Amino acid sequence: MEAIFILILKCLLLGIIWAALLIPILFNRGGWLKYLVTVLVTALICFLLRGFAGIINRMTLIALITLVISWITSMAVFDKESKVKSKVISFSCVMAAFAYLISNFISFGIL
Repeated sequence: MEAIFILILKCLLLGIIWAALLIPILFNRGGWLKYLVTVLVTALICFLLRGFAGIINRMTLIALITLVISWITSMAVFDKESKVKSKVISFSCVMAAFAYLISNFISFGIL
């Protein structure tokens, strides 16, 4: 019983992280209801795909590292475009995570 409770809490944590990254991409304006629904849907997807927990955790880690790098880079590049900046940062984080996901399933030799 305790193991399923911890699993649900982990899925909710992943839902919170991914919802924060997905809200600027999916919606023009965020709100508490949109955020709550996005967290619950993302947590449910993580719970259903718990067999791929290692890949999901690495995708989340890559997205968070990309978030920090994008934020630092955007401070220099996007000085006054605050509305565009959040969308660009979120989009680059999500794309970095999905690029990792795709690279796990498609492998080819470069040389």
